[in-house]
Amino acid sequence: MSTQPKSKQDPRRSLVLVIAVVLIALWIWMTNRAEQTANVKAISAAAGRILLVLGALWFAWPNLRRPASWLPPGFAMLGILMLGFIATQPRMIVVLAPAFVGLLTLASILKAFRN
Repeated sequence: MSTQPKSKQDPRRSLVLVIAVVLIALWIWMTNRAEQTANVKAISAAAGRILLVLGALWFAWPNLRRPASWLPPGFAMLGILMLGFIATQPRMIVVLAPAFVGLLTLASILKAFRN
């Protein structure tokens, strides 16, 4: 019988890490490629952005499973989704950041009135 403790590693977190490693290899290969066409530059930029979002998701995974008590339910995942949208369209930060802060403020106020 084994006396080692069983790890409670989420397989989805490992999958996010594997995808991030594949994307970093793709990004390095495409940025160092000799022939830089418009398509290669666009794919390389997209892979780099998605890599950053997946890296942040992998890093924050334990906290997303147990969000802070002051954070309304679902807002941690909404924040990650908004980061994904901002990574693909950086100009959307002008719209999404105030919307996120407004929704967070409204949810906090409503939570305070419920208690």
